[in-house]
Amino acid sequence: MDDDFKVSVDDQIRYLLRRIGELSRVEEGGVIDFELAKKLGHQIKGNADTFEFPNLTVTAKDLEVKAESQDTEGVKTTTRVLLNSLRDHLKQLAP
Repeated sequence: MDDDFKVSVDDQIRYLLRRIGELSRVEEGGVIDFELAKKLGHQIKGNADTFEFPNLTVTAKDLEVKAESQDTEGVKTTTRVLLNSLRDHLKQLAP
């Protein structure tokens, strides 16, 4: 990737909104979708630096690991933490 490449604020906002929507579905109807949680953890872990949210990387990796081991409470807790972080970034970009 070119060092001069910078993601626009509009793209960052779209990314955050998309991930918030997807993560909100991890615990629909009180049932954990471990596959979705694992996939989203992996995707966020991989995209965090590109979209300039490096602080999300560790939490996203944690979600991926907890989903892989089907840790229900761990997935719930980590999903909430990740959602809060995503929402915090969104508030900073689009107050």
